[in-house]
Amino acid sequence: MNPPVRRLVQLVALLAFASLQAASPVTPVMPEAQVQLMAEALHARDSGDTATARAKLEALLALSPGNETAQGLLAGLNGTPTKTVTVIGGTVTPAAPEGEPEVHALVAQGRSQYLAGDPVAAEQTFRAVQQREEDNADAGYFLNRIADERNRSRGQMLTEVDQAWRRPAVTGDGPGLAAADNAISPVWARLNAIVLPEVNFSGMELSRVVNTLSVISAEFDRTGAEPKGVNIVLLDPAGTNPAVSITLRNLSLKRVLDFITGAAGYQYEVQADAVVVRPGGDQTALDTQFFPVSRSTVLRMTGRPPGPPNGESAAPVAVETEGQSIRSFLQLAGVSFEAVPGSTLAFDGSQLIVTQTPRNLTRIRNILTRYQNVRQVEIEAKFMEVQEGALEELGVQWNLATRATALNATQAEYTTGSGITRSLADAFKNATSSQQISISGEGQPPGGLNLPASAPTIPGGVLLGAGAAPLANITGIIGDFDVNAIVRALAQKSGTELLSAPKLTVLSGNPATITVAQELRYPQSYGQIQSQVGTGSLSGGGSAGVSITSGTPQEFTTRNVGVELRVTPTVEEDDHSVSLDLNPKVTEFEGFVEYGGPSVAISGGTTVTVPPGFYQPIFAVREVSTRVTIWDGATLVMGGLTREEVKKVDDKVPVLGSMPIIGRLFRSQGESSQKRNLLIFVTANLVNPGGALKKQAVAGTPSGSLYQNPTVVTPAGAVPRKE
Repeated sequence: MNPPVRRLVQLVALLAFASLQAASPVTPVMPEAQVQLMAEALHARDSGDTATARAKLEALLALSPGNETAQGLLAGLNGTPTKTVTVIGGTVTPAAPEGEPEVHALVAQGRSQYLAGDPVAAEQTFRAVQQREEDNADAGYFLNRIADERNRSRGQMLTEVDQAWRRPAVTGDGPGLAAADNAISPVWARLNAIVLPEVNFSGMELSRVVNTLSVISAEFDRTGAEPKGVNIVLLDPAGTNPAVSITLRNLSLKRVLDFITGAAGYQYEVQADAVVVRPGGDQTALDTQFFPVSRSTVLRMTGRPPGPPNGESAAPVAVETEGQSIRSFLQLAGVSFEAVPGSTLAFDGSQLIVTQTPRNLTRIRNILTRYQNVRQVEIEAKFMEVQEGALEELGVQWNLATRATALNATQAEYTTGSGITRSLADAFKNATSSQQISISGEGQPPGGLNLPASAPTIPGGVLLGAGAAPLANITGIIGDFDVNAIVRALAQKSGTELLSAPKLTVLSGNPATITVAQELRYPQSYGQIQSQVGTGSLSGGGSAGVSITSGTPQEFTTRNVGVELRVTPTVEEDDHSVSLDLNPKVTEFEGFVEYGGPSVAISGGTTVTVPPGFYQPIFAVREVSTRVTIWDGATLVMGGLTREEVKKVDDKVPVLGSMPIIGRLFRSQGESSQKRNLLIFVTANLVNPGGALKKQAVAGTPSGSLYQNPTVVTPAGAVPRKE
């Protein structure tokens, strides 16, 4: 038996014995042997070994014949129902009371499911037990235990989610060209480490100078590596061997070689185990190396955006053009290609393949090391636009016409048209023309048949109340005239608040565009108007048919109506300030202008008039262009892009409109105002390729070494980044 379990069983046995003997006036002291027999009897009984339990109890009664606890337990084994205690996994659980066999079977099944690691099935089984026996102790215990474990699992999963959303995930800097510098040959370390206290050559041949430097390099080699010194070899097939006169003090062996070879017009090449000195411009000194370059490095050196993204045929041309631009840049930086026969530079889009002298290769490496630092700027633009509109209109439109008579009436007809006084919607239309398709002639109603042909509208304009119905429409007859009065009374208010905060990251020196607008598509041209007049029949007495086809819109283009921000950030050399080239632009739709004249077709007594319908939009543009320099993390505020538009109408009938009190019935007054205010907040933050802000500080973490998103999404799920 497991020792902890044995101690627990003994404790339970003592408690049971104490409870049974509590009523006795004298509590005898139970010897240790009797306690051991009691514990073994209880354990055997709970394990189902009734024979062993009965033997242990009989042995206990032999030692203590009057032990009522042992007598009660023995009676229970002989048929009297008793309650037992079950030990599972080191935890004491009360057993279920005696009941139906089905309940015992379900309890046993639930325990097996729980121990097998299936808490869902165990919960369902114990729920079934509670339906049959509501106060079943086993079912209640296991259900509480399953609930506790579930809450513990839920808390653990929430903790994992919190950890997944944590921003710090340290990553090391990527390998750069600086690590490869001076790593071509281990001789570089000795050239820089060996310091010569004094060198004095006066008219000495270069060959002797080289031999002398090779000998004294071993004498002043303090690196501790064996063998000491540097092998310096002169290769001079022409036998020029010029004389050298120079005096130097306290310089490294590398600097001494620089001055001596420069004075003699020679050059030296550091190889794996020696330094080779040869005449300058010798073609045999050329070497080929590969330099990986990033896209940001290419853009910084060439000063142009990437090649055309569309079409595979344009990619090789763009790479070749970039290679020529990189070569021109390196030549301006001091790396000559024309003066070195056999030198070449090739660019395949991701790396440079350069064949040059070792000295020029070192220059190229130093330049690329300086330019490999990826400079990116995170631009966050917040657009806050507040718009308020108000409309108030009160007026009466009067229409006067002769009374309706038969179509063949001979009396003249008189009408005032659409009304003597205008509303705001009539006074300020979104197009310069309000013509309609008109058909007049025989068989048409008096005044002809008019079909509306209005210009399209887009939302966001000034309130004019065009869609509001009149308050009242009163019609009456005065003598031979029909009088109509339309009462318009309207008060409207509207307001919009727009807050948009787009964010993007762009390479230094490259433009970025942020657009928060609607797209308005409109045609740039129209097809020709076509008309066709049929042939009339004199015998039939009818007129010929008339067909007019308006111009078809062609060559559609798109214009953004809203706010556009074009920004070009440039990181300064201090790596702390950012220069911004800002160009915010606000475009608003004003309406349409109609070009061309109406088309008229006449056939017999029928006349058809069609307006041109050649609409072109009118835009109002507010644009600001500026250049500023701000610190990393600073915010620039641009304002003043405000606009207030007020439209008024005040029409009245002459004489009648000027009369006191009653004159108000012959006036139409309205006012519509709209105010817009736009503020733009631009924040520039320097970020690294991992997305960490340069100024972001976390305790114990180097600056600029944090990933904004610490996980990588894979087909198998989210995987945390490794350090």
